[in-house]
Amino acid sequence: MTTSVVRWLSRNDVAQTNLPFASALEVVEATLRDHGNGAFENPPKIGVHPKHDAFIHAMAGWLTKQRRAGLKWLAGYSSNHRIGLPNITGLLVLNDPDTGLPICVMDAAYLTAVRAAAVSAITSKYLSPPHVDSIAVIGAGLQGLYHVKMMSLIHPAAEFQIVDINDSAVRRLVEQTNSAATVVHVKEAEAAIRTADVVVTATSRLEDVAFRFEWVKEASLVLPVHVRGWSQDITTASDVLLTDDVEQFKSYIIATGSPYGDISRVLGSVSDVIAGRVAGRCCNADRIAVFNVGLALHDVAMGSAILDIAEQHGLGTIVSY
Repeated sequence: MTTSVVRWLSRNDVAQTNLPFASALEVVEATLRDHGNGAFENPPKIGVHPKHDAFIHAMAGWLTKQRRAGLKWLAGYSSNHRIGLPNITGLLVLNDPDTGLPICVMDAAYLTAVRAAAVSAITSKYLSPPHVDSIAVIGAGLQGLYHVKMMSLIHPAAEFQIVDINDSAVRRLVEQTNSAATVVHVKEAEAAIRTADVVVTATSRLEDVAFRFEWVKEASLVLPVHVRGWSQDITTASDVLLTDDVEQFKSYIIATGSPYGDISRVLGSVSDVIAGRVAGRCCNADRIAVFNVGLALHDVAMGSAILDIAEQHGLGTIVSY
């Protein structure tokens, strides 16, 4: 039998590829265009839930034009920080579309954080109000950091109001932004949300309501990184309600027992806006909410970009199987 090989990319290997954030934004936008044009397969994620505050999801994607296929196996354990472990862990497997053989297995924690922030940034590019002066980021963890870095590329003149109960986390975030953005620490989420043109809630999974949609001012864009945490009227009082994939969002809401009982007003996806099928922001005063649950397509596309760089620079370990 012929021996096959696969490239293993550890977390350090993935970091060493140093995928430019601008390139990540280009990958995400191109993938959303493919999604909007129907050039994809992205079945709703399936998963198991070993604990009430945890999930392990399988996310498969196939990009027809790019000829990229793969699967991400992602775990989210919100209590892991108590034992010194990351909340999000996972692996991405990329396959040869002609033979089906795996060609790469890589750590998926970094690319998950980067692609989630890149999706928010591209969403903001198309749906934010005409002038963005203030962006509220609730949560100063890894997602908060990457959202500041990505969003600052789309809105370079905006001030970022960071909300976190942990002062040292905010200080670390400021240090790691390398002065690429103007960052201020705001103590209360309500104060930040009431003045923000774009609101990103980048906390870990929340069981209780922490943010009220009534705080959101006219013309603002709301981007929850996790589904929970907002008052129920985010789905009924928003002027426009969108998601990244309507079928997957509805499936996810049912499977996870989301607190949002009425999702009938979901107008379409972000890619529908990019493709011109949905107007998106019809009025400057519209309050828009977008639930980006996470597309496997973005993981496959970004993982493929990381693999290309790794192959060019000989990164990773080649394993025969």
